[in-house]
Amino acid sequence: MATKQTYYGVGKVYLAAYGGLLPLLFVGNCSQLDLAPEENEQSIQDFTSLGGGKYDSVRRVAGVGLTITQWDLSAANLARHLRGTASTLAAATITGETHTAQVGGLIELARLPNPAVAMTVTGTGGTPVYVAGTDYERTPAGIVILEGGTLDDDDPLVIGYGALATDVVQALTQADGNFRLVFEGLNEAESGSPVIVRCHRVKFGPLQTLPLIGEGFASITIAGDVLRDTSITGAGLSPYFTVERALAAA
Repeated sequence: MATKQTYYGVGKVYLAAYGGLLPLLFVGNCSQLDLAPEENEQSIQDFTSLGGGKYDSVRRVAGVGLTITQWDLSAANLARHLRGTASTLAAATITGETHTAQVGGLIELARLPNPAVAMTVTGTGGTPVYVAGTDYERTPAGIVILEGGTLDDDDPLVIGYGALATDVVQALTQADGNFRLVFEGLNEAESGSPVIVRCHRVKFGPLQTLPLIGEGFASITIAGDVLRDTSITGAGLSPYFTVERALAAA
C-alpha cells in the first residue's frame, strides 16, 4: 500500500548575502514561496504519417524561477528589494531649521516631527511667534501654512521640533546582489514534520509593486532566479537547490 505523502506548508524564509559570513536573517511573514523550474523544448514533427504529432523531443531545464510574497515591510526587506540601503536615525531635538512660507503649501521638515513634542514656528530672530491652528497646521511631514493667518508668501520661518526615531530607505542606489535562501518549513499534513529547502544562490529582480494606498494590508511580491552555485561540485550534488524532509516514524 502506498504511503500518504501530502504537504500543507508553513514556515520561515531566511536570507543571507551569498558567499559571505553574514548570518541568515528571518525576513518575516511570507504567504507564498514558489519554485518554478522552466524548460526549453526542441522537437521534431512526425512527417511520416497523416495527423502529425511529435516524432521526438528534447526538454532541457532553462532555469528555476522563485517567487516570494512578504507581509513584513521592514526597512531591511524594502532596501533589499528596492536595491537600496537602510539606516536608522535616532530621535533628536531640532532647533533653528529654516524655511520659506508658501500660503496653502506644505513645508516639509528635514525630519519627521514627533506630534507629542511642542513645535515652535517663528520669524527670523524669534519674532513674530506664529500660532498653530491660526497661522499653520501640523502634519505628519511638517506644517501647512493656513490662509487667513498672519503669514504671507516668502516670509522666513525658523522651526524647532522634536524628531522621531525613523528608519530610512534610500532606494535604487545599489547593484543587484546574490543571496542564499533557506526555507525552514513545517508540514501541517504530517504533524508539523520539518521540510528544509536550501537555495544555494538566488538573484532577485526589484519588487514588482510597492503598494502605498489600499483597502487592506500591504504585501510585496518579488521574483528571481535560482542560479548555479559553481562552488558545489561532486557527483549527485545539486548546485541549485535541495529539498530535505523528515521521514515518518516507523
